[in-house]
Amino acid sequence: MLKKVAASVAVLTLAATVITGCSSGKLDTVETCSFINDQVAEQNLLQKAEDLSEQLIAGDTKDYAKIIDEFNAILIDAESKTKDKKLVDALSAASVQNREVSKLMAQGNGENSAEINEQLAALDTDEASEATAYLDEACPNMDSFN
Repeated sequence: MLKKVAASVAVLTLAATVITGCSSGKLDTVETCSFINDQVAEQNLLQKAEDLSEQLIAGDTKDYAKIIDEFNAILIDAESKTKDKKLVDALSAASVQNREVSKLMAQGNGENSAEINEQLAALDTDEASEATAYLDEACPNMDSFN
């Protein structure tokens, strides 16, 4: 009896594999964008960012850098999960930018806010925008933290 059940399970598993076409388990573009937004919601990043708004206005950006790091971890995770090659490239570029933004913001203490803002503005280049342009196209409703 046990052998019949095991054989039936094996046949069903094989059939499911054939039906799904041995998929890689990777997410398509829409699923990847949804994954990112779901993770942002799950980790409550929007609320965390809102809670820090007064600190940001005062130029104290250290704690906000931690939110960017959390968001960046989501982007890196999404990069490994998507099958959209253009999205992989855009997520990778966004990740590099986020690391730079986070490094600068981690230094913000309110007294150096003009300097930090200047350095952040310098990161906003045409080249950087081009590298992440597909991300805006593929995920127009994606939450962002920089």
